[in-house]
Amino acid sequence: MLFFYYGQDSFRANQKVRAIKNKFKEKVDPSGHNVQHLDGELISPDDFFQAVSVMGFLADKKLIIIKNIFDNKKLKTWQDQLIKFLDGQADSPDENYIIFLQTSKPDSRLKLYKKLSKLKFSEEFEILKPVQLKTWVQKQFSKHSKTINLPALELLITYVGNNLWQINNEINKLVSFTKNDVSEEDIRALVQAKVDENIFNLIDAIGNKNKALALQLIEEKLDSGVNHQYILTMIIRQYRLLIKAKSLGSKAKNYFALMQVLKVPKFIAQKTYQQSALYKLDQLKKIYKYLLYLDEKFKSSSGQEKILFAKMINDL
Repeated sequence: MLFFYYGQDSFRANQKVRAIKNKFKEKVDPSGHNVQHLDGELISPDDFFQAVSVMGFLADKKLIIIKNIFDNKKLKTWQDQLIKFLDGQADSPDENYIIFLQTSKPDSRLKLYKKLSKLKFSEEFEILKPVQLKTWVQKQFSKHSKTINLPALELLITYVGNNLWQINNEINKLVSFTKNDVSEEDIRALVQAKVDENIFNLIDAIGNKNKALALQLIEEKLDSGVNHQYILTMIIRQYRLLIKAKSLGSKAKNYFALMQVLKVPKFIAQKTYQQSALYKLDQLKKIYKYLLYLDEKFKSSSGQEKILFAKMINDL
């Protein structure tokens, strides 16, 4: 049987592979002697064909996991051989289990990608959108018989971002050290905030009217696979903090005061304090209103992300 799991969300792709591996060990190979991992980036044709031709040890089949074969620099020279082999594989549970795991989005022009993406067991794992991410986090807490309230959930995502590896680690920590349902206080006490400095650099560029830099920073984020809705959510969040900071007037005499009032980590308080000097309160409110309008536009304009961001930079 052939499987192909790929995409920028490597956590969920790995989870899928782990589930198949556990099921295989449970039903076929309790000893684990017939599970083989191959580094696809370094594998040679001889390595691959030897792995799939050797019989299982005290079992009638093997599980072979090939990770990141699309990162193999010599793949183009032997992908035709590989495809010919795959064409001869029956889609039957009686055959060896061969899993291709790719922790990125492969080049869709490659013959091997076209072959694997048409498999019965093929699935792409994209970065979760904000609403999907919230649902996913809530389900993870539910598995541990815990709940997390909405403000705490939003704070957790603000602190950690959309990296499921890190979020999962923080969830395990929160589950271990909290007795009751997870609150904002728990997040602040136990979760180390991951600060996305590019978001602050972007706000600086917008405030300084450096449109070229602002657009460059957004394009770098999009090209690296960061979800557009996440980028906009982080921008909106920072402008909301700036409005709160500016509204404090003389009470926000330094960043330490902002830390106390806004209940944010030191670095965020420092950057917010510095950035608030770039704007007037009316200007911030106008920008914030425009960003909320843009948020609605994003939801109804799929595939137009770069155009809408460029318009945003120009209008701001």
